[in-house]
Amino acid sequence: MVIDGPEALGLVAGAIGAFAFAPQALKILRDKSAEDVSLATFGMVLTGALLWSIYGVLRGAPSILLWNLVAASLAGAVVVLKLTARAK
Repeated sequence: MVIDGPEALGLVAGAIGAFAFAPQALKILRDKSAEDVSLATFGMVLTGALLWSIYGVLRGAPSILLWNLVAASLAGAVVVLKLTARAK
């Protein structure tokens, strides 16, 4: 893989965007509460990230694939935390 200027920009932007969900997941774990988290929002983020990952595969764009898989993982973790907190 050749990392030119646009690909480097994509890697940095993707990292920031993907890890934007980490503070919410950490807050849920720390507070042991997901009451104020919107399940619909994180469900949509998860779906969007998975679709962008497929797009990254089809386009052969590693930065799109990589960071959307990370975003999907974090959004998915928030969804699971929300659902398990609701079940208690």
